[in-house]
Amino acid sequence: MASKVETVTGIEYQFARLGILLNIWWVGVKLYHNPLISLRVTRRLLGNFTKMLGAKRLVRAYKVDGKYVWDMFNPAWPSKGFSTFFKSHLREIQATPNDGSGLRRLLIAITKRCPLSCEHCSEGDTLYQSDRLTYEELEKRISEFVAIGVGQLVYSGGEPLSRFDDLEKLIAHFKPECDQWIYTSGFGLTAERAQRLKIAGLNGAAISLDNHIEEAHNLFRGNSKSYYWVKEAIKNCQAQGILVALNVCPTRGYIESGGVEELIEWAAEQQVEIINILEPRAVGNFYGKDVELSNEHKERLISLVDRFSFNADNVNYPTVLFPAAYRSALPCGGGRSYMLLDFDGALYPCPFCKTRIEKASSEISLCAAEG
Repeated sequence: MASKVETVTGIEYQFARLGILLNIWWVGVKLYHNPLISLRVTRRLLGNFTKMLGAKRLVRAYKVDGKYVWDMFNPAWPSKGFSTFFKSHLREIQATPNDGSGLRRLLIAITKRCPLSCEHCSEGDTLYQSDRLTYEELEKRISEFVAIGVGQLVYSGGEPLSRFDDLEKLIAHFKPECDQWIYTSGFGLTAERAQRLKIAGLNGAAISLDNHIEEAHNLFRGNSKSYYWVKEAIKNCQAQGILVALNVCPTRGYIESGGVEELIEWAAEQQVEIINILEPRAVGNFYGKDVELSNEHKERLISLVDRFSFNADNVNYPTVLFPAAYRSALPCGGGRSYMLLDFDGALYPCPFCKTRIEKASSEISLCAAEG
């Protein structure tokens, strides 16, 4: 029987937090060969989180297969991927003499095939092109990053499920080394495919939903079955014990109408664990359009994060994330802590920044350290 995702609070939650901190400190001991240096760097790491969040702390974690997860951006603990990820995170704060790389997450656009035509697609300029890299080439390129300290792999597209057999093989290949997620529309994520992905080693699925109203979501996504497949994907992943997040890119009108609050209620009914709110950006199909959020819109979204992520009274709701809220506290990690490996082998700081990184594979760690 497949494992189920459990919400963790109370004493177990506090013990898991302590275990994670001790794990990070021990990773530092082995990295710096000095427990006091490790303690100092670990405290600086925690200070960065405090700089972002202030005194606020998430009120829940999630447990599946005996491992604990707080969000989409840090690997499950305990795991090799977690230790590798935070080894690179510590190196970002204080480099070692022989290796200054802080690169810890790699996004991989394994295909530009997609069954949708989304209004906001950031890949609008390159969508629907033929695959460029073979499975063997993808595996080789990803392995180069894993070798320098990447502990989390995120597969995207296009629609990564459009290249399902290669996706499944990649997840299985890197299962011993990395925490792995997919960013998907959910299209075609059947019960059988969810089971295969779970067996291969998938940790989580971030499923795109931009409106809780079926007709509006389908119109935005350019496909009359999109909403149906979102619900199917949620159900099928949950049945296999795959952590589910919703990637939500709300328009200004949707925020102003209270749509995000209603989507959170909808997600709670579906027992979704995480909601990740993305900023609309004037790239891809939105290029040249006035779509970016005002400070008032962002403040409203931040208030939802406070309400649902840091308030113990709402522990039965999803954890709500809005990473853009913390951009002023810490610099963007694009090209420094994470990168995008595109479908043709090109490297970019992130999916929204189309400034190509012109570095040979042997210089990847230097590129990451320089940011």
